[in-house]
Amino acid sequence: MMKTLLLLAFWAVLSGLSVSAQGQNQPDLVVVGPFATPASALAGGSVYMSANIKNQGTNGSQFNCIGYYLSADATWDATDTFLGTTCQSLLFPGQSGTCAVTARFPLVPAGSYQLVLVADPLNAERESDETNNVVTIPLSITTGTVALPDLELWRPSLSFGTLPAGGSTGVFSFIYNRGPVGAAAHEIGFYLSVDTVFSAASDVLLGTITNGSIAGAIGGSTGVGTVFSAPVLTVPASTAPGNYYLVVMIDPRNMLVESNENNNSRALALRVTGSITATGLAASDASLEVQPNPVERGAPILVKLSSPNATQPLTSILTDALGRPVAGTSVLVGTTWARIETTQLPAGLYLLHVAGTGQQMVRRIVVQ
Repeated sequence: MMKTLLLLAFWAVLSGLSVSAQGQNQPDLVVVGPFATPASALAGGSVYMSANIKNQGTNGSQFNCIGYYLSADATWDATDTFLGTTCQSLLFPGQSGTCAVTARFPLVPAGSYQLVLVADPLNAERESDETNNVVTIPLSITTGTVALPDLELWRPSLSFGTLPAGGSTGVFSFIYNRGPVGAAAHEIGFYLSVDTVFSAASDVLLGTITNGSIAGAIGGSTGVGTVFSAPVLTVPASTAPGNYYLVVMIDPRNMLVESNENNNSRALALRVTGSITATGLAASDASLEVQPNPVERGAPILVKLSSPNATQPLTSILTDALGRPVAGTSVLVGTTWARIETTQLPAGLYLLHVAGTGQQMVRRIVVQ
């Protein structure tokens, strides 16, 4: 018995040492000086900032980033405004490196704020101490005249102003930067809306594109312009027929600070009619069988086509409600069933497009 107790005690000591060694053999990232941060900044203005990230732990670290945030208090949380982030490569124990950003401050009221610097803001590195990653520095925000870009749409147009539910249209537009300074690359979003006012909460996103940077207006010019297009914007097949608007919105997530944030959207009238119907093959000629429908997620969709007018295999493509292809296969004319797998598909409404030379049919598919 005594020998057993001694062995258990010895094992407990070894286990404790092992756990302790594992706990200590981790990186520990902290934000350290020298700091290059402003005591004050102009709302809407750009400022260069830098600080060092140091690994003071006992193991190397791969994700060595500092995130910069503007906060109304000294607590880092989800209400703070993200200003930018930059990273260093692999840091061995004791090593440090500079992380610098040039950040544009948001258009906030003048007052006292905190500049919050956070080591490993995405929590990508497992550290021995997760409580020492944040440094706060007092910062005063002032207001005044600041040179900013100003993006504006000009003469946007639709390729089709009337289309069936499940159909597609396109948008073409000029875009101008009316401001005196350049605008960085920015996002443009396209939304289906019941009114002319953009609302990220209620409007249906049809697609986005990324537009390149645009130089600022030179001298007394009215602006520097370019063009963009979104050739395929698909209205969800579940859309009820009626009158809508396709809202084109510059910088929908408000990532770009502009002198005028009220001229970024245009609403184009769009009429949605009934859903897409089979074309090319008459209903009496085309026998397109799809089963089961609805289909349980994970079970295959079986497709078969028999038609006296079809002389070659057709292609079937399964798209989601926004028109994005998610699966596909060939459909043979005759008695052979083609399979479309649904294992990777989330539950929802899909469109099955079966098409070939001069032939097109569309069926709604429900995955449960």
